[in-house]
Formats: sequence, structure tokens, C-alpha cells
Amino acid sequence: MKKYFLLLMASACISVADAQLIKQNEEQKKQADLDWYNCSFDKDGVYGAEVNKAYDFLKGKKIKKRPVVALIGSGMDIEHEDLKQAIWVNPKEKADGKDNDKNGLVDDINGWNFLGGKDGQVMEATMREGDREFLRLKDKYADYIFDGKNYNKVIDGKLTKVADPENIEEYNYYRNQVLPESPMAGTYSGWQLTYVLKAYADKFDQMMKERFPGKELTEADFSICYDPKAPRDSWSEVSFMMCAMGFGVYKTDKWETVYAGIKSGAQIEQAKAEYERKVGQFGADGRKDIIGDNYLDINDNKYGNNVLLTADAAIGTMEAGIIVAKRENGLGGNGIMDQAEIMTLRVAANGEPYLKDIALAIRYAVDHQADIIMLPVQNTLYPEDQKKWISEALEYAESKGVFCVTPAWEGAQDLAVETYYPNRWMTGKKELTNLMVVCSSDKNGNPSMNSNYGAKEVDLYAPGMEIYSTYTGDTYQSGTGLGLAAATTVGVAALIKAYYPHLTGTQIRNILLETVTSRKDAEVEKGIVVDGKPTQDLFLFGDLCLSGGIINAYQAVVAADKLAK
Repeated sequence: MKKYFLLLMASACISVADAQLIKQNEEQKKQADLDWYNCSFDKDGVYGAEVNKAYDFLKGKKIKKRPVVALIGSGMDIEHEDLKQAIWVNPKEKADGKDNDKNGLVDDINGWNFLGGKDGQVMEATMREGDREFLRLKDKYADYIFDGKNYNKVIDGKLTKVADPENIEEYNYYRNQVLPESPMAGTYSGWQLTYVLKAYADKFDQMMKERFPGKELTEADFSICYDPKAPRDSWSEVSFMMCAMGFGVYKTDKWETVYAGIKSGAQIEQAKAEYERKVGQFGADGRKDIIGDNYLDINDNKYGNNVLLTADAAIGTMEAGIIVAKRENGLGGNGIMDQAEIMTLRVAANGEPYLKDIALAIRYAVDHQADIIMLPVQNTLYPEDQKKWISEALEYAESKGVFCVTPAWEGAQDLAVETYYPNRWMTGKKELTNLMVVCSSDKNGNPSMNSNYGAKEVDLYAPGMEIYSTYTGDTYQSGTGLGLAAATTVGVAALIKAYYPHLTGTQIRNILLETVTSRKDAEVEKGIVVDGKPTQDLFLFGDLCLSGGIINAYQAVVAADKLAK
């Protein structure tokens, strides 16, 4: 995502509100202060999803199915006291060290960890997609320096004109999409730029000496190196500005002092050291040693392990609690549909998921009869071949009637301008009808200030801020996170599926869109990005998402009931 500047903002995905973990729901706390997503505005004064009201409508009706919900994301505490009754169990597998169901995965009892190794190890972090693409394409394109007219490379320390790249389309992909997404690529380009600076400093020095032979050159003389009316390549102005900054850096008006500093090559060595530091920081995540697969080969698909309780399990545990925590048992909050079953498919750690893992997890979920799939947060960089894997997996889910939900990124970006994936149009064919993009709203019915937005690209908002839910180790916690609104949406979908199991993913999506608590004409404050800088503006809620409102479980089940008759 054009976002490594944003990564600090959301690196944890769940920000925990309180330092102290809570053993169980405190009596003095009202539900509207805790699992408020169950509440309604007319009764509780908060813009929840009206789940309690939905249950009032459903009294006397029987649950017809225990829907299976696949959480494709982090690990999970499947032994949590408030969740263990709702953990999916693979009916064709036994915990005996054998592949009983013949799917190539041994002991996938409750799900699968696609970031695991055969010896029980698990990956605790993953590289950014931009850095993975940089390393894949580095030897082909990273050394090209384009000046707007000619291609150059640094050869023997000198800037040298070379032939154009053979594959201009792929080069432009590297330059325009990979480079902004990769800290490593950025510092590598910075290293190359120091050679450009040195080459232009030589040119500027020659220009001044020809104009002022024998003169001690000064900052005033340096100004002749820039003529705004003269034709120039794309690097001349940049190099001029960087050389000009040297007078301030060295606190001198003498060109020779500035030139000597550039000519010494100190900047080149510093830039090289910074690149090497970035490689050490971002250049490997242990996948080769722990898993050993080829992440670029979708057919290399028999890998991973069944370790689900991992260091990032708090995230999945909170999401699961919103969906399936036991209702009215005096522990924690009430899950939206506690008769659903959670299938845990771990593809995410600290970093960005591998698209291959996501695609295989979607197919695993569908093949094991999942009714609803929650996907990882959207991203901007989907390499074309790998995007096809995700597209085909989502089409497969659509064909089987599976409903899919993905959280929007918290970048305050207009999705009509900046494309994120997955989205409904990513297949290049017909629009996906089973995929929903969700953003977070708060108790007051306001959108998250930092959420992405789009009148067509975001479907609806759902409670996802200051949510009270299950946490690892039989504890409970309040938090805000990218996946909590998606979990609320998945919970409501599971509620519909439990009572009306014949409804397809496409039908569920349509119902949810048509039955929101409308906020269409409400004026709300929203964070936006203008010219790369964060700011704020006022919007009508209806301009932020397709439905113009907040998910409403009560109105959804009423609509589902009518459709069923």
C-alpha cells in the first residue's frame, strides 16, 4: 500500500483501549458501554447493529443451520472459555498425525496455519508486498535511471547511457507501482541518486569554470547553472536543488567546499549503508527456512501446519468474540451468532499477507463448506498473476454461494481515486456479487476518521471502534481495529444464514445493503488526503459508502424472513 508512512498507524491492527485485561464483564458496565454492537439507537442511544432487536423478532423461530465462518487472518485462541463451544471441527480429520481427509494437510482439525512449517515453527512476520516485488524485479530494473529521455545506469561509478529496458510495461510497473510501495526500493533509488548528484555536480563545476575561468566560485556563481527557460532532463533540476542545499549543509558560500563534499563520495557511502540497513530490516521474513515453498507458484500448495495459537492470536480472538462469544453466560460480551462455528485460517502476521496464502485459504474455506469468509484488510499492490489467483478464488466462492467480507484500509483515501484489492471489479469480467467492503463506525454513528471511503467502493459501515470482546488467555478487552467492523458484518451475516440457510452470499449482500440504518443525509467529519497530506472535511454520510448507512441486523432478518416466504 502506498503506505509505509501509514504502517505505524495501523501496524497492530487492533489497538487495545485499556492497559489492564479484564477477566469478565463488570456488573456496573452497561451493554451500551461494552458490546454495544448488539444495541440500537432507539433503546440504548448508540448506533449499534440492532442485534438484540433482531433476536426479539426471531423469538419462536428455530435455528436451521450452524453456519461456518472462516476467519482468514491471524491466529486464534481456540481454547478461550467463551469461544470453545463455537470452534469448527473438520469432520473428516483426526488428531493422529495422518492426513485422514486426503487434502494434503495433516491434522487440520480446526483450520490451518499457512505461515507454519512442518516442524511446528510459525512465521511471526511477513514482508511487505512492495518489498517482495522489489526483490523479484531488482536485477531487471532497479539499476535503470531514466532522465525523461534516456535510460542510464551507474557503471564503474559513472552515470552511463544504456539501451532501453526490453519490457517497458514491466519496467513501468516497477517504477510506478513497486517503487512507491517498497522502503527497500526507495533507499536503493536514493543510493542511485547519489551517483546522479555526483555526475551533475561535475557538470555544474565545468559550466562555472567555463563561465568564470580562474575565479573562486561562490553560491552566487552557482545560480548560472539553472536556467528555467533552457531545455533540461528530469534530473537536472533535482540535482541543482540538492547541490544548492549543500551551501547550507556546509555553512559556506564557497562552491569548492560543497563540490569537494559531493566529489568525496561520502553521500554515496551513506546511501549505500542506508540501503543495506533496510535490507537487513525488511529483506527477509524466514519463509524460505520455515515453510520452504515457492510463494510465486500456486500449485506448490501442500505446506503449513495446524498451530493456531500464535503471537498475533489476540486479533483473531477479538474478531471471533464479536461473532460467536456465548450469549448471556455472564462472561464478556454477547456474540452476534453464538451457534456459528469459527474456522481459523492464518495467513497474516506483522506485515502483509502473501496473496498465494489468501487464495489457498479462500479455496480451503469453500471446500470445507464455509458459509461466510472474512478476508484480510485491502491492499493497493496486487501483482497481476497473483491478483488472478485471488479473483478466481473469489469467483469460486461466489459460485458456491459463499458471502465474503473485507475490511477497508485506514488511510483516509478516496477509493474512487486509489484502487485497493480485493474489490468487486478486480476480475476484469463481471462484478463480484458476493464481496462486501466494510469500514468502521463509532457509537455515535460517525465514520472512523481514518477509514478509506467511496460512494461505490465501500458498501457500508459497521460498529468497529471501542468494541468489547474476547482476548487471549480467557480474558476480555476493549479495542479498535481494522477487522472489528468486518467481524460485526460477518456476525450479522451468520445470524441471517443460521435462520435462512438457503440464502446465497449474493442475496445476503443485497439484504445487508438494503436494510442499513440510514445515515445518508447526516453531515459528518471525515479525514481525507489532499496532495499527499492528511486533512479533514465535512461529508454527507451517503457520499462515503454505497448503502449510505450502518449495518442493521434487525432490519436484515426482517427482510430475509420476507424473502423466505
